[in-house]
Amino acid sequence: MNEPCCRRYRADWLVAWAYLIGAGLLLLGWQAGASDASAQQEARRKTVDLLRRSQNESGRRSFYLPQAYEQIQLGLAGSKADPLQHGQWLETLWEYHLLNDDHAQARQALERSLQFLTAAHADAALIDRITSNLSYSLILVGEVAKAKDLLRRAIVSASQHNNRILLAELYYGLGDAYRKTGERLVAQRYFEAAYELDLASGNAMKISISRLKLGSLARDRGEYRDAIDWHEQALQVFIDERNYRELVTYIELARDHAARGDLKLARSYAQLALDDPRGLPEQRIDASVLLLRIANDQRVRAVEPTKNAARASRLVRDIEALIDSSSARQKSELARPTHQLQFAEQAIRHYALNRDLTNVRMHGQAAIRLAHRVASDLHDTHDDALAWLTAAQPVLNEYVKAIYELDRPQVLPLLETYYAQQIAPAELRHSGVVGRAYEAEAIEMFERYRAARRTLIDTNAALDRLHPDTTEPGRRQDAKSRLDQALRELDRARDAYLTMYRPAAVSTPPKTQATFRPQPVPSPDVFIRYFIQESISFGIALAGSEIRYFDLPPRSTVQALVQRSLDMLSAPGREAQVETTLSALAQLLPRDFIRKHGGTKRLVIVPDDVMQPLPFSAIDFDNQPRSYAPLVARFEVVRARSLSNYYAQRATTSDASGKSADIVVFAAPLLEGQPLDRVQPRSALSAIPNSLAEATSIATIFAPRVITYVGAKATSDVLLAPEVRAAKVLHIATHGYFSEATPDIVGLVTSGGFLGFTELFSTPFSAKLVIVSGCETMRGKDYTGWGVRSLADGFLSQGAGSVIGTLWSVSDAATAALMESFYRHLHRGAGSSAALQAAQRELIASRRFSDPYYWAGVALASSNRGYDQHSF
Repeated sequence: MNEPCCRRYRADWLVAWAYLIGAGLLLLGWQAGASDASAQQEARRKTVDLLRRSQNESGRRSFYLPQAYEQIQLGLAGSKADPLQHGQWLETLWEYHLLNDDHAQARQALERSLQFLTAAHADAALIDRITSNLSYSLILVGEVAKAKDLLRRAIVSASQHNNRILLAELYYGLGDAYRKTGERLVAQRYFEAAYELDLASGNAMKISISRLKLGSLARDRGEYRDAIDWHEQALQVFIDERNYRELVTYIELARDHAARGDLKLARSYAQLALDDPRGLPEQRIDASVLLLRIANDQRVRAVEPTKNAARASRLVRDIEALIDSSSARQKSELARPTHQLQFAEQAIRHYALNRDLTNVRMHGQAAIRLAHRVASDLHDTHDDALAWLTAAQPVLNEYVKAIYELDRPQVLPLLETYYAQQIAPAELRHSGVVGRAYEAEAIEMFERYRAARRTLIDTNAALDRLHPDTTEPGRRQDAKSRLDQALRELDRARDAYLTMYRPAAVSTPPKTQATFRPQPVPSPDVFIRYFIQESISFGIALAGSEIRYFDLPPRSTVQALVQRSLDMLSAPGREAQVETTLSALAQLLPRDFIRKHGGTKRLVIVPDDVMQPLPFSAIDFDNQPRSYAPLVARFEVVRARSLSNYYAQRATTSDASGKSADIVVFAAPLLEGQPLDRVQPRSALSAIPNSLAEATSIATIFAPRVITYVGAKATSDVLLAPEVRAAKVLHIATHGYFSEATPDIVGLVTSGGFLGFTELFSTPFSAKLVIVSGCETMRGKDYTGWGVRSLADGFLSQGAGSVIGTLWSVSDAATAALMESFYRHLHRGAGSSAALQAAQRELIASRRFSDPYYWAGVALASSNRGYDQHSF
């Protein structure tokens, strides 16, 4: 009896020992693992220190980098069984490739790192940090859209965890991405947000890095003294810390002084940076391009022309070698797109000064291809494509200037080809296009964006209500601070929503860009195209097969003329001053050319963006004392986008069905009881009774072909309905929203609240004619060279044939009278441009509305001549 029992106790004792031994082994294993992880971390710390020393210690890169690479290879080999450690060693490998200017390999290292860290369920902050690093490499290999998307996602993640140190780094990264793609105002706000977080952390190095960017943005705004102050503050910290960013700051200071015109000091700073052995190809290219610019400037000023020509030739060769070798390492023609464009601008200048047309064309066409390829990459992310093309505009300006001087007949084909590819409106959309997996969260993100937009509009309205002369400075400053904060919130809400956005799949490849071939301008038209920039400013006039080039004042002068006209026309009753201003605008017209073609009835104008707000119809054509002869008294005036598109053959369709309404009128939305005082100042949102009169007169003239939505029925859903977008004529008579303080936000007041640009243009329009008779519906955000992103432009971009809009806050009564006359002439068979001219002439002849304030603010823009001649 006892033996089995003793055997059982002995067995239990053995089992207990086995458990204890196993637990001990597990503990030893855990301790060994912890010890190994600690050893890995210490090895990585030492390796990173080697990498940093190779970057910061002058002339020591060839000594430290091989040591660091050897340690990285050992670390990667020793961490294969531990995804967390292996992922972090791959991040260290990224930094090694970065110092070797191999961003293709650097990108691959970080993409593998993210795979390992995700599999290891690594801390979100670690993943977000590596995502930030990856975005930097993506930008340098030309994948800017993906870089921005990654940064936006990381910001959403870091915000959820309230990681302020990481958020500062991510704000800085996204700000840098926005600046590289031309959105300087957005970049400014992200850099300021990063700077504030850095100040709170007290980290002198990070504070100085943010100061670098804030100084550069100050220079972009022309605030050169502020830029120098920011950069000198940062420089002192980098010198004290013996940090390689010292030479980056030399480059920024060189740019500051070059912008001020102090070329001697600028050259010394740039040369100092170029000679510093710590410089990577990125800094060497920056410094060399700046030295090339200075050499070109000196040649233009005839300062040592032979010496500077030789210096420029040598720099062009050196920069080409640097860019080509970097592109070869990345295996991408898109590598360093910003650097490539900056170099192309100065290379074109250099070869133009040498009158070397072959090399001018080679560099110009290469720059155009690069600009369009990056724009295509950015097409699905907000309006980044337009911002990027605006940032690339200086290169085109130099190219156009060189062609204008060396091969003038090719200027028009160049402009028509470059601008023929129109960029679609902003891609912010509602959750319907996002996809099922994201829909619930996308709706929440979109509503947050709309709430931020409402707050911004409300805040801007509150600032507008403060009188600039009588309000205490403290109150105005407080209101401006609230506006800045509202702008930041809108940026973050928009970027958060974009992390949910998924563009629709493209079913067909993009069309190859056709080359422009000149064609005669049909009688009785004169076609005028403007190109207004600071360094080169001219117009091109065509009639039949004849072409005329005419020089114009620089952009700043034209801008001042346009703004003065808007100031004078902002209210009626300034006849003498207005006529003087409108006479001064006559210098912008090729009057002799127009007079030569005496049978001219229509002026078709492609305005540069700076001329977009200009009331062409009111320009005094004769410029005679005591005799005001507005342009519209003699000519129909039409705005177009290009010669080739406007005169292209358009397929015609029959309008004889009569089975559905030809005209849809949207007017007099219900304001009472709605929270619309948040959209504009209360004074601006007063009732618009004459919009109801517009609706009534249109219905009377065209009955029974009209469907009318007024009052409570004038909701946002109406303007989003497919059948309304398909009407032959769509007439919208409601308040428009535009503010120069917040040019990104444009939209329409409806009975449901506010319909913004992004919702309104989420799907196409097929209307032949859209009339938007609210205030400032042709105003919006300027994209240099690419026009103004206004409501009118949005309708054209989304398929409308022609659009009639407004250039300023128009008179309700006068606009109603003009529209009643316009529709009468339209009903009698006139085309839209002829009907608008006839209506404006009637107001000029009237006693009540003869002042240009009442009629000159209404303008017609068209995508094709066939729409203007179409009879409704």
